[in-house]
Amino acid sequence: MKNALELARKRVQEMAEEGIAVERIDPIEKARKNPKSLRLAITAKCWDCVGAGSDPNPRRAIKYCPCGEKCPLWHCRPYQKIKS
Repeated sequence: MKNALELARKRVQEMAEEGIAVERIDPIEKARKNPKSLRLAITAKCWDCVGAGSDPNPRRAIKYCPCGEKCPLWHCRPYQKIKS
């Protein structure tokens, strides 16, 4: 059975072949569309804090956030590796 990521990538490829443009929504807009999601709110705030897309690799900037533990969201910021 294929996982959800593989299925999504396949669907995006099919849409590109059909000439359908895939719209990418920034994290702030995603949070606005679903205001009850705490995870989307945290991701949007971190994305805004690192420059809201001005950085070519915002995920890396969030992962290695320079604010450190001064930020109350630092421990729950997105794009961290999960420690087992």
